[in-house]
Amino acid sequence: MFRNPWFWVTIALIALGVALTATLGVFYWLVGAFAAAIVTLLVAFLLSAYAVGRAEPPQVPRLRKVPQSERLSIIYDCDLTLGRPFRDVGDGLALLYILGEPRLYLRFVATTYGNGPVAMTTRATSRLLNRLEFDDVAVIDGAPGPDDDPKANRAARYLRNIVGADPGAITLIATGSMTNLKHAAALDPNFFGKLRGLYLCGGITAPLTWNGHRLAERNFSLDPEAAYQAIHAACPVTIVTGEVGLSAIFRAPQFAALQALDDPVSRLIVRKTRFWFALTRLWFRDGGFAMWDSAAPLALTCPDLFECEQVYVTSTRDELRTGRLMVDPSKYGPVRLVRGVRDFDGFITAHFAAWRRLWRRVSGRRRSKSR
Repeated sequence: MFRNPWFWVTIALIALGVALTATLGVFYWLVGAFAAAIVTLLVAFLLSAYAVGRAEPPQVPRLRKVPQSERLSIIYDCDLTLGRPFRDVGDGLALLYILGEPRLYLRFVATTYGNGPVAMTTRATSRLLNRLEFDDVAVIDGAPGPDDDPKANRAARYLRNIVGADPGAITLIATGSMTNLKHAAALDPNFFGKLRGLYLCGGITAPLTWNGHRLAERNFSLDPEAAYQAIHAACPVTIVTGEVGLSAIFRAPQFAALQALDDPVSRLIVRKTRFWFALTRLWFRDGGFAMWDSAAPLALTCPDLFECEQVYVTSTRDELRTGRLMVDPSKYGPVRLVRGVRDFDGFITAHFAAWRRLWRRVSGRRRSKSR
């Protein structure tokens, strides 16, 4: 930073501005106005973060244990940044759902870039799992960018080895950039064909606008070649589009209900998401944050909650540079496209139920370790 000439230009301009305002006798007025603006913003932020009202603890169904033989083996590939300032929380909420859902058996987590660099997403994922006593779940870092050598990608090697050792048994859920998948296919050309299924979060079928704010697609567009390969994988493919997140906004009533559950996992989620909740609530003026990523595992376990259709995806690699999905629904296509959430209350209840069961799992693990 100190070697960057623009840093010193900025410092010089700031110093010049301070000197000029002091010379003109308006320095203290400007300081007062700046302080007032900061206080106003802080008050608005705190109101957005904490003014959610009160709610009675919601009725959450108790999820029963599922025999190991009936559970679905999955690998989760994500760009998790839950708890990091100014970073999306969706991947973290998805991972917590996966850990609490009794029908899913998580083999390992692969990390990728997207919401942050891969070093950040790897640290955030490891810390979250360790906090919940899941230090036995491996976190494998992936490629830092789309053009890296597949042989140097640890996550790609794990994907190739684990999927290759158990063909037809593992479902892969990917909610960040798709580079790890591309690299795994480079190491094993039959990689996609050995998967039981592929659930992708990414792509938009039309310009994505949220209350007047135009949003850029930030999954498929990060590595369009990888997205193209994943979309055309030789296994059943489900794509959860960006539009789905805008039909699943976690607003004040849901935040208040989560607070009312008041178990350790719910309190952890409240603490880790409050900053992002307030930030998006202020910026988008829609009451909360979009639950983009957790729709992908729920599309696997609770498909009836969503509006879906079978399509042919005809997007070229160039179109995928902006994440644009061109689809032909006129024929029964090989890709299941998730368009939106059909049952929002059921969608939220499914999260709460899995998170509540996760608390019971964490409590059990802590009791076992204390013996």
